[in-house]
Amino acid sequence: MAMRLTKSLAGVGAVILVGAGVLFFIQYLNEKESPEKKAEEAMRQIEKAYREDPYGGITPEETLQLFIDALKKGDTDLAAKYFVLDKQEEMRVDLDLVKEKGLLDELLVDLERTVKTKTSNEEVFFVASDEENIVKIQMIIGWNQNNKKWKIYEL
Repeated sequence: MAMRLTKSLAGVGAVILVGAGVLFFIQYLNEKESPEKKAEEAMRQIEKAYREDPYGGITPEETLQLFIDALKKGDTDLAAKYFVLDKQEEMRVDLDLVKEKGLLDELLVDLERTVKTKTSNEEVFFVASDEENIVKIQMIIGWNQNNKKWKIYEL
């Protein structure tokens, strides 16, 4: 009788252990696929991409000059890399369109006339106006704390 009781208890214990293992595995899968975990992983990937991004200058003025130099060479792919990562593709397309329309030289004239108008620790504003004081270009260059470089936020 004691032997049967021991076997029964061992069987119940085994079922409990297997059940706990299955529940633990299900919980693990749910957490792995949770929106929070996916968001955290996406954020880690974005931070890594910014940290490893080699493009940009040590100063906002250097970033502006690197951008201008790339455009002078007609290299819109390189020029777009001086923008923040989420705007690079959009700007590459826009700059290609400017190049196709033959307006790159006009853009370069405006860019070379930019002056710094406002500065903070993390953003610098540049503006280019024509002879009639009409604003032709507004540009914001911001500090990327991940790779310690300045990137173009907006043009």
